[in-house]
Amino acid sequence: ANNPTWPAAAASRIRIKITNDSYCRLFYNHSTGSINLVPLTADDASAITTAPHAEIYDHSQTSDNVEQDPLYQSYLSQSKDDSKQIIVDSFHPDDVIGANLSLEYNLHNPNTFHGMQSYASAQINIYCYPKNNRKKQREPNHKSYIVDSKCCEDFSDVRALIQSIRTLSGLQNNNTNNNNALPQRFLVILNPYSGGNGPKSKSGATFVYETMVKPMLEQAGVEHDKLATNHGGHAKERMELRKSTSDDNDNNGEERGDCTDSELKDISEYDAIIAMGGDGILFEIFQGIHARSTDEAQILSKLKFGIVPCGTCNGLAKSILHWSDNAEYTPMESVFQICKGHTSRLDLASYQLAKTEKTYTSFLSFSWGLIADCDLESECLRWLGAIRTDIWAVYRGILFPKKYRARFSYLPLSNKTNNSSASTKID
Repeated sequence: ANNPTWPAAAASRIRIKITNDSYCRLFYNHSTGSINLVPLTADDASAITTAPHAEIYDHSQTSDNVEQDPLYQSYLSQSKDDSKQIIVDSFHPDDVIGANLSLEYNLHNPNTFHGMQSYASAQINIYCYPKNNRKKQREPNHKSYIVDSKCCEDFSDVRALIQSIRTLSGLQNNNTNNNNALPQRFLVILNPYSGGNGPKSKSGATFVYETMVKPMLEQAGVEHDKLATNHGGHAKERMELRKSTSDDNDNNGEERGDCTDSELKDISEYDAIIAMGGDGILFEIFQGIHARSTDEAQILSKLKFGIVPCGTCNGLAKSILHWSDNAEYTPMESVFQICKGHTSRLDLASYQLAKTEKTYTSFLSFSWGLIADCDLESECLRWLGAIRTDIWAVYRGILFPKKYRARFSYLPLSNKTNNSSASTKID
C-alpha cells in the first residue's frame, strides 16, 4: 500500500533532470522508508524526447480517477518492487532538517511559450545530515534536484512533494503546514569564552555558531536572534529584562539606538531559547527566568530550551544525547536534534540557602563541598579547559584538603510520624 503522506500522483508527474538526455523520478521506498531517485522507464524517456513541449501536464485533461492516468500507472509499475529499482541517489527523511523549492526566471528563453510560470527553472533542495557509517557521527550531505520545468505549469506538484518530504521528516512543528502561521523564532545565547580557549577557538561557541548553528537553523526555516554575552551574569540579566512588544519597539525606534532585537525583545516573544556554552550559561538563563516571579510559570510552559555543548562541563547536553537513540555527543548532533524539534520534558528543582530567602533553580544536581570547590575555585584555570577540574581535585582534595561541616536533615519515611525532622551532624 502507498504511504498516505506520499503524493504518488504528483510525484508521477515530476521529472528530475540529471543531464540533457537523462531524467529520473522520486519514489518512496515502503520497506526502508527512504526516498530514492530512480531513472524513468523507456516509454517515459521516449515521450520526453519526441514531444518535450507538448507534455505540460494539465490536471483538467486527466480522467477523474487519477489511478487510471497513464503517467500514474507508469510510476506505480516502477515502484511495485522496491528491491529491483536502479537507485541513482537516495536519502532518508529521518536525516532531513529542511526542504525547500528555489525558482529562477528567464524571461528571454525563446524555447518556452506556455506562460510566465514556464520560464522558471526549479530546484528541490534537501538538507540532510546522515550518520557516517565509520565514525557514527552526522555529516552534511545535501541534495539538489533540478526539476524539468516542462512537466509542470505552476509547480504545485513540486510544492506538494516538498511538503510531503517535510511531513515524513517530522518537520511539521516549523509551521510549514499553515501558510498563515508565523515562523518560529529562537533566541540563541552564546558565551564566546566557553571552553576556556577564547572567542577565536574552533571548538568555542562563536565558531560553532557561525559554521553550524546559523546555517542549520536557516536550512530548517527557523528565524533567530543571536546574543553574545560580554560579562558574567549577562544571560541572567537578559532573561529578567522586560520590554514592550516588538510593535511598540518599532514605533519607538529612536529609543533603540544600537540595540538589536536580541537585546530588546521580551523573551515571551520567542518560541525557544538555545544556550551555547557549558552548563553555566543555561544555569544563568534559568536563574533569570526564576527572578520573573510574576510570569515564571507562564514562560517555562511556553518556551522550549536547547543546549549546544561548547563549554568545559557539558553535563546536561551529554545526558540528553545519551538518551536520544544512541546519539553521539557532538555539537552537530545537538543542533540536529534542535532543528528536528525533538523535545522532552525536564524536571527542575528549587532550593534555598540557609538563613536567606534567596532561591535557585537547578536542572542537574546540587553540589556542595569538594565537588563544588573543584567547579567554582578552578575558574582561575579556565584556560586549561576540562582538565582544570581534575587538577583542582588533586589540589583541594589531596594537597590542601578542607573540612566541610554540615547538618543533614531528612523527613521520616513512615507516614504515621509527625512532621518533625530528624537530623545528624556530618564532619
